[in-house]
Amino acid sequence: MQVSVEKLGDLERRITVQVPAEQIDPEVQNRLKSLSPRVKLHGFRPGKVPFKMVKQIYGPQVRDEVVSEVLRNSYQDAVTQEKLRPVGVPRIEPKSIREGEDLEYSATFEILPEFEVTGTDVLKVERPTAEVTEADIDAMLETLRKQRITWNSVERPAQWEDRVMLNFEGKLDGQDFPNNKGENTPLVLGSGNMPRDFEEHLIGLQAGAQTEFEITFPENYRGEHLAGKTVHFSVKVTAVEEPYLPELNEEFAATFDLKEDGIDGLRQAVRENMERELGETIKTIVKRQLMESLLATNDIPVPQAMVKGQIEHMAKQAGFPDTDDEKAATLKSELFAKEARRRIALGLILSRLAEANHIELDEARVRSHLAAIASTYQEPEAVVQWYEKNPPAIENIRTLALEDQVVDWLLERTEVTDKPSSFDEIMKPKAGSTTVEE
Repeated sequence: MQVSVEKLGDLERRITVQVPAEQIDPEVQNRLKSLSPRVKLHGFRPGKVPFKMVKQIYGPQVRDEVVSEVLRNSYQDAVTQEKLRPVGVPRIEPKSIREGEDLEYSATFEILPEFEVTGTDVLKVERPTAEVTEADIDAMLETLRKQRITWNSVERPAQWEDRVMLNFEGKLDGQDFPNNKGENTPLVLGSGNMPRDFEEHLIGLQAGAQTEFEITFPENYRGEHLAGKTVHFSVKVTAVEEPYLPELNEEFAATFDLKEDGIDGLRQAVRENMERELGETIKTIVKRQLMESLLATNDIPVPQAMVKGQIEHMAKQAGFPDTDDEKAATLKSELFAKEARRRIALGLILSRLAEANHIELDEARVRSHLAAIASTYQEPEAVVQWYEKNPPAIENIRTLALEDQVVDWLLERTEVTDKPSSFDEIMKPKAGSTTVEE
């Protein structure tokens, strides 16, 4: 077998492979001979069909099968021989497949980039530190109370924090627009679900009141078709309801399956959960800083095949329909290409670090990751079983576990500065600050 390699770009390669006819024609003959005794043809006794006719009838099919196998096997042998690491499915272009001639074809594909990771000797991170205080627990309990809020109808005029039920219709330049109508639509005044101007027109109205008004939507409104536009609304208030928060007592604690432990048990459970989330968030913040530093010092080429696959994965997670439509493909690329490339580059960098430094996957880490995920569900054992029966899902867990091992290895070589902070500052970063990567 003869192999030549052509470099088409940073990562694109084309190999030309020539396989001698002696590796193909004899195999075709042998398979036809094995097939011949089983061939049934009208006018001939079973097994007595002349070989020439067997070859004429089945030869092309058998040859296609043999050529396909030779293509597949010779391609793998060729990339191994040339020490190439292909990515994705190759584009095969046969040049010669006629009987009696050598098989010749070209295969075009991308390869994994060859690089050495740099910058691991100058890594610096700022690690936020905080403790969960009693005030933090009080605030979380208040949030839990609000999640169990109930609404009671009242006869008085609506005020901030009330919930009003609305029948409404909006007109833009006298015309309808998407979702411009609603019946018995709930709106909590002050929630920000509608522009402040809209909510202010409802303050002081009682059930049964009707009103009309115009508001101009903010330029940065989430609905682009309304951003900066003036809309005329006709609104009827069908009900006004005031909020009722449950008492922070034993009965409230029982709703969290903590009937025997009461409020003290609830506070302890909340503390443990907050401490666990705080620890995970700090870990994620530190990891993100490390990843950004590695990306800054390792601008590596990334296989487009891997980027496209990641874009499709992210689009599927975001709920995009599975379609080959050109417009949909363009939109997905615009939305996800940058982050997809970042994720692939980081994956390659971490993989190279693990390989170069002989960091082997710790199965105990895999089990720990899986247990942590399963613990957030009502039936942890069923979740573990589901993962174990789904290779792609468990492989994702294994990848995360190995990433954590590499991060631990990096942290041993990183200058870490602790920055005192608070639970809220870490868990709820201000707008414009660095977001935490999930």
